[in-house]
Amino acid sequence: MEAAKPDIAVTGGIVGNIGDNGTVNMVMPRRQVSWPVVVGSPPPLASAFRSRSSVLDLMAGQADVVLRQVLSGDGGVGKSQIAAGAFDSTTVDLRVWVAAESRTAVITGFAQAAVQLDLADPGVDPERLAALFLGFVAGTDRSWLVVMDDVADPADLAGLWPAGTGRVVVTTRRRDASLSGGGRVMIDVGVYTNQEARGYLVDRLTPMGDRLPGDVLAEADALADDLGRLPLGLAHAAAVIIDQGVGCAQYRRWFADRSRALEELFPADADADGYAKTVATTWALAVEAADRMEPRGLASPMAALVAVFDPAGAPETVFTSKPARDWLTARTSRGDVTRDVARGALRALDRLSLVSHNPGQDAQAVRMHNLTGRAILHAFPAADIQTLALAAAESLLEVWPAIENTPTLSESLRANTASVERVSPAALWDAESGGHPVLFRAGHSLQEAGLARDAVAFHEQLLNRARGHLGPDHPDTLSSRNNLAGAYESAGDLARAIPLHEQTLTDRERVLGPDHPQTLTSRNNLAGAYESAGDLAQAIPLYEQTLTDRERVLGPDHPQTLTSRNNLAGAYESAGDLARAIPLHEQTLTDSERVLGPDHPQTLTSRNNLAGAYESAGDLAQAIPLYEQTLTDSERVLGPDHPQTLTSRNNLAYAYESAGDLGRAIPLYEQTLTDSERVLGPDHPHTLTSRNNLASAYRSAGDLGRAIPLYEQSVTDSERVLGPDHPQTLASRNNLASAYRSAGDLGRAIPLCEQTLTDSERVLGPDHPHTLTSRNNLAIAYRSAGDLGRAIPLYERTLTNRERVLGPHHPQTLISRNNLGSAYRSAGDLGRAIPLCEQTLTDSERVLGPDHPQTLASRNNLAIAYESAEDLGRAIPLYERTLTDSERVLGPHHPQTLISRSNLARAYESAGELG
Repeated sequence: MEAAKPDIAVTGGIVGNIGDNGTVNMVMPRRQVSWPVVVGSPPPLASAFRSRSSVLDLMAGQADVVLRQVLSGDGGVGKSQIAAGAFDSTTVDLRVWVAAESRTAVITGFAQAAVQLDLADPGVDPERLAALFLGFVAGTDRSWLVVMDDVADPADLAGLWPAGTGRVVVTTRRRDASLSGGGRVMIDVGVYTNQEARGYLVDRLTPMGDRLPGDVLAEADALADDLGRLPLGLAHAAAVIIDQGVGCAQYRRWFADRSRALEELFPADADADGYAKTVATTWALAVEAADRMEPRGLASPMAALVAVFDPAGAPETVFTSKPARDWLTARTSRGDVTRDVARGALRALDRLSLVSHNPGQDAQAVRMHNLTGRAILHAFPAADIQTLALAAAESLLEVWPAIENTPTLSESLRANTASVERVSPAALWDAESGGHPVLFRAGHSLQEAGLARDAVAFHEQLLNRARGHLGPDHPDTLSSRNNLAGAYESAGDLARAIPLHEQTLTDRERVLGPDHPQTLTSRNNLAGAYESAGDLAQAIPLYEQTLTDRERVLGPDHPQTLTSRNNLAGAYESAGDLARAIPLHEQTLTDSERVLGPDHPQTLTSRNNLAGAYESAGDLAQAIPLYEQTLTDSERVLGPDHPQTLTSRNNLAYAYESAGDLGRAIPLYEQTLTDSERVLGPDHPHTLTSRNNLASAYRSAGDLGRAIPLYEQSVTDSERVLGPDHPQTLASRNNLASAYRSAGDLGRAIPLCEQTLTDSERVLGPDHPHTLTSRNNLAIAYRSAGDLGRAIPLYERTLTNRERVLGPHHPQTLISRNNLGSAYRSAGDLGRAIPLCEQTLTDSERVLGPDHPQTLASRNNLAIAYESAEDLGRAIPLYERTLTDSERVLGPHHPQTLISRSNLARAYESAGELG
């Protein structure tokens, strides 16, 4: 039941392409809005809805002076119906109905309002949209009403109370002091008065005419008293009276008989609110009537299934899924239950007022009142609750989409998972089988949505529950620990991720043995965390050990073995060891095509990674066609919107950019960003990467007017979504600083470079590759400002550190050597500049090859050094060779080729060889 960090290492483009190489604001709609606007759907008003004039008069009497009203009362007394009646009858410019059972639900509702008001695009992060909505209502002169229905915890509304001159109505069972005062007034809502109860029955039953007995209202007052004048109970009773064609007196006899039968289930001291037994009785009579409808006998088990889920609602597909239908089939004497039959059972329950079935509300199509659900589960055989909850969990798992691109649906599925676990923890936690996969799927859902901090909190709680139910050494407890470590890593918290990965590996080796597949997974994941921390000295040997062990234990062709081979090749590539990386990538691709097939997603990943290795080697002639093939195959096999397809599109755009083909790179980057925002959401880490990459392409094209605002947005979004210390946030900040430097705005570039370096040293450590890059970039900024006194020592320190950490021949070490040589040249110290540039060129030709773009740049820089020494006899031939090679390798219009051509022309001019 491993929901671990994926073992596949998909190249993500240029996340690391860093380096030279509480105030409410007035918000306005972006377009003309057609008023009035209605957002959200209140529950439909009950048949013969009673306006509860005593409560409405009180609300209306306060409306001119009190803008925040809280309707508080027990379940089933009709708070939501009163609010719905006010919502439907209020004439204002904007009406917003929000299901407020959780903070997330409130944010989602406000986000929907922001979209309908066109305050931002639909793909924007819900919290950001909610803030825009609150800013709008706080500043608008439009009239508005916001209803927040069924608030479970007043703390959920912190910072979310709408301000301004509009009106807010809240419904809740709570009576906390925080709900009153500060401009808020609490209105107690109780059961019907005698007059209201009789009025309801008269209005509900008399329009039925000949369908009911003439004396249908005989004993109506007594029936209302029997039911405690509870609106929910009266609704159940009226539905049964109409369906069965009887009068109030007959229903009273049925109610009395059923109530006596339930005495043992509901002793007096167990009915805390006084209504549970009433609702249990009216429910029992109503569901019996529903069972007599078509499809016969299916209403009772369907009602029990609905009761397990979140009262805020669940998708209809959950109840028509195969696990749900299998459970329903086992509870009835009829044959296999089809989707249409299951849907018919929902309609029968809706007709008897036991559920609300609104197919148009995809994520919350089926809802049951919490009090009704509690009564059903209380009466359900305890021995069968576990089987019921298990069927619910399996149903959720079946309908959970592989690609989650509808936030409201994902939120609903996660909320319903939590509801199922609350009903029967034993169903989802078993000492032998462990935790149910739906629990791990919910955590994976949070990580896939890019909600890194929420994922960490979820996995921390899941681990605590796993320990409690299963013990510290159960395999699924160890899986929970592994997944929490992965969540820490995704959140950029390597200080907690690495020790937890280490502990998990140690415990798995002890509990499961050193060769167990999950132990091998932990070893792989720990190596990945070391790699993320830039500690390749520990990562590579561990990857090598994992590969050796998997080849021995699982066989050389096992998919996990292929994954290990791929990951080791990627680590070699990160270390600049392309001589080992490329052959291993090539072997992995060949084996994947043979074992898994050419269209398997893992094969597509291997093809992508090999293309990335070719690109790292400067071999764009092989890289670009392979990227193009991978993208074509991904679109055909996985679909154009699959996250892996988006990654392929991003990587191809980056290859085009590396080749200087910005005419193809920029439109592809723009398409990738648009698709990522639509499919994954604007705050997903992959979307943040796409935004950064597009900004980099604009910068490469010299379009700083578009690059800088996009970089600034990337930094702001990364700080908000990932946190200010996440490695991706540090990379975004570094990129923005480099863009400021390119624009000549050193007043902003240098402080931002200094801040990024300080943060990188603190978060990642002084020797992390990203920290070394930040140090290099700060030196570049100092040099751009003419401050060689600070630039050269920083270049020297960076080179020393890179030689020690990465090795003397790593591509980044070669960059540092090149940059230091150029700085010496700028300082007029040609005695040190020229030998260093010569060494850099020699090393680049040997390590990267004579045609690598970095080698071409080193050759150009050495020619500049010769020219600075007035040695044109050596400078011009080197310029000529560099230009010829650049035109052949990069193309005549690549930016680097244009620089070479300009340098050669200047040298000719200096030598008097014009024309």
